Amino acid sequence: MRVAFCGLGRMGRAMAGNLVAAGHEVRTWNRTPGRSPPGARECASASEAASGVEVAITMLADDAAVESVSRELFAALPSVGVHCGMSTISVQLSRLLSQEHASRGQRYVAAPVFGRPEAAEAKKLWILPAGDGEALARCKPLFDALGQGTFPMGEAPERASLAKLCGNFVIASLIEMLGEALTLAEKGGLDPARLAEALGKIIFAGAPIASGYASRIAATQFEPAGFSMPLGLKDISLAMKASEELRAPLPLASLVRDHFLASLAKGRQQWDWAGIAAVAREDSGLPPRRG
Repeated sequence: MRVAFCGLGRMGRAMAGNLVAAGHEVRTWNRTPGRSPPGARECASASEAASGVEVAITMLADDAAVESVSRELFAALPSVGVHCGMSTISVQLSRLLSQEHASRGQRYVAAPVFGRPEAAEAKKLWILPAGDGEALARCKPLFDALGQGTFPMGEAPERASLAKLCGNFVIASLIEMLGEALTLAEKGGLDPARLAEALGKIIFAGAPIASGYASRIAATQFEPAGFSMPLGLKDISLAMKASEELRAPLPLASLVRDHFLASLAKGRQQWDWAGIAAVAREDSGLPPRRG
């Protein structure tokens, strides 16, 4: 399949490379040139990359970046083309993109992913797609090349975006909970790494996300970032925006958001979002990182 891939950060570059490896003809665009994976054709603009393709994928940092690139896709995609948005964006933008593409005879599929960069490299992402059935069918071979499974969320693309925000809210809340619990344990003389291992197996049955964050927080291993602090703040803020629109309060999200803000105020932009656990440590008189 002829595919455009826009956004070659740590996630996007690995994903584009996996599409090449699966035999797809991949054209890429990135704001900073020179990041195209071997076998893909680098383009000077998103519109050049998307010209004549069957599917254009966006994997970008935030609403502003996605909206900017989408304006090029509106003009460049053929009338039967599919824009597959794999970024974590607001429910409102997802809804708007669906409407704008439909008005041009194009289709929009929201397909955000769960997984850190190492999961993207290993083709182990989990994908939550939503959109028109025919468009989803067209994207399926791409999903098969990128992930270990999909959980379809219906026909309205904004539902997939909401599902991803709910998921990231759960993960951020888990980070907060683990940070508080492991701080309590450390102050009481327990080995936080040993407790993290035990809780990972007993409570979370070895689930990779929970066990991975428990281990990382116990070791206060907050760099390098697999998912950066500013992106964590962005996603929690988007979840709160959705909660306001839907009149569904998220009191825990407010606490987590404040801890992101406190962390960023201390210059921790380069830390992984798991670094919000350091706020609980500092509130308890411990240094932000062990050793």
